[in-house]
Amino acid sequence: MKKSLMAGLLGCSLCVPAFGANIILNNVDVPGDGFNSTTPASPVGGNTGTTVGAQRLIAYQKALELWGKTLASDATIVVRGSFARLSCDASQGVLAQAGALQIFSNFPNAPLDDHWYGVALANAIAGTDLTPGPLDIPGPGDLFNDDIIASFNGAVGAADCIASSTWYYGLDSSPGAGQIDFLDTFMHEVAHGLGFQNFASEATGDLIDDLPDVYMANTMDLDLGLWNTLSGPQIVASAIKNGRVVWAGPHVTAYAPQVLGALEGIKVTGTLNKELLYGTAAFGAIASASNFGGQLVLSAPLNGCAAITANVAGKVAMVDRGVCGFAVKVKNLQIAGATAVIIANTLGRSEFGPGGVDATITIPSIGISNADGDAIKAALPNVTVAYFVDPSRKAGMAEGFVRLYAPTVVAPGSSISHFDVTATPNLLMEPFSTADTRSNTNLDLTPALMQDIGWNIETLKIGSCDTNVPGTLPNGDMLHAAVDSCDASSGSNAQFESCVQGVAKTAHKNRQINGSQQSAINRCAEKPRVR
Repeated sequence: MKKSLMAGLLGCSLCVPAFGANIILNNVDVPGDGFNSTTPASPVGGNTGTTVGAQRLIAYQKALELWGKTLASDATIVVRGSFARLSCDASQGVLAQAGALQIFSNFPNAPLDDHWYGVALANAIAGTDLTPGPLDIPGPGDLFNDDIIASFNGAVGAADCIASSTWYYGLDSSPGAGQIDFLDTFMHEVAHGLGFQNFASEATGDLIDDLPDVYMANTMDLDLGLWNTLSGPQIVASAIKNGRVVWAGPHVTAYAPQVLGALEGIKVTGTLNKELLYGTAAFGAIASASNFGGQLVLSAPLNGCAAITANVAGKVAMVDRGVCGFAVKVKNLQIAGATAVIIANTLGRSEFGPGGVDATITIPSIGISNADGDAIKAALPNVTVAYFVDPSRKAGMAEGFVRLYAPTVVAPGSSISHFDVTATPNLLMEPFSTADTRSNTNLDLTPALMQDIGWNIETLKIGSCDTNVPGTLPNGDMLHAAVDSCDASSGSNAQFESCVQGVAKTAHKNRQINGSQQSAINRCAEKPRVR
């Protein structure tokens, strides 16, 4: 059984050479716009394009190449891509959105009966293209042969759309202040289309044709059980149980201790003694023991949207969400001398990662729940803030499982289909863009989740030599990316061999591969390169 989820657009294609999975772009932008923009641009971060459109295509191709070398599939995966304005205002907005165009159940080799699978995953498991045919074209009669749709916000940087920010098209995951990394964003979005999403409505509990999906089969409410066994009302109730919804898949659970760090957090003491759950802002410094602590005071005005009249100098200031952008609030408090900012959510909502861009903000800020904000207000003025590190616990886990994002008010498109914002370090598949992901070299727990839903990890190939070693390691490091870097930087076969041997030695030292696997990589590296 199959279901088509979205309608078609317009296009030509950009192909990526076949690796584990052959992934191609169906570019549906009109001439002169989006991926076809002729606006001049200077090469940046390894991206040699000299127009905005060329840089977008090169970065897109790099992302497809990385995923193609990470996952194994005999069927070509078609990603329909475009740039267009998405929902945004001057301070925040949607950077991109993506998902599967079709879903299948009860197809050949399906591991679970009567469960939906995104088409790219279904094709990989079936070993054939379940929807063969030409690339999708716009208008009536759309063939729905494409597999994933990925749309990017082409208005970013306009005065009314995440102003003062720009896309960064470098391939090195090193955006500057005020820049949004396109490669990281696309790696995140294509992961949704590859299967990092469910097809249930968290708001209503409704399922498509009353069937659960493979993602739900690994989503667990710590009190109620796996989501594919829950009723509609139970799904609705579970979706807003912040901290109680986790990923139960065995690969993520096994690899999490290698990826997640010690629980680092912020607590308040005094009249109120409580650890805070929070999300990190997309701007300013990252909260740490050196910059987040001291007496807590309340902002005046409480929304922080005008000049601050409260004495916040040298203190941690708390401000309410609403009325103006998060960066505006934090900048006003920074000007007034605050050393850090806590933004309290409103309307009964949970912790969140404040979005926005302002390169002049240097202090850290976090977003906490409405409930924690109210508790702090009730305890003032006798409240102090301290940053703590607890090596006995892992950040982003609950009862031995990795937490999924389950805010206390459903966030359509974000709830459940992301890892939780409490993870440290930040993960690629959190719902908010962060500056510290490095998808050009490491995909953290994302490949592990892909394995849990049925993907096979592609083996590392060096030229025509198959090492039979997984190209992506349990800690998320992409061996294939490291080998490609060796190839790009080595002038001779001897230099290449030495570089690859160093990659294998490091992976072995970090206990990501065994001695036999290290030897297999070294043997393949000895073969002359064909360039």
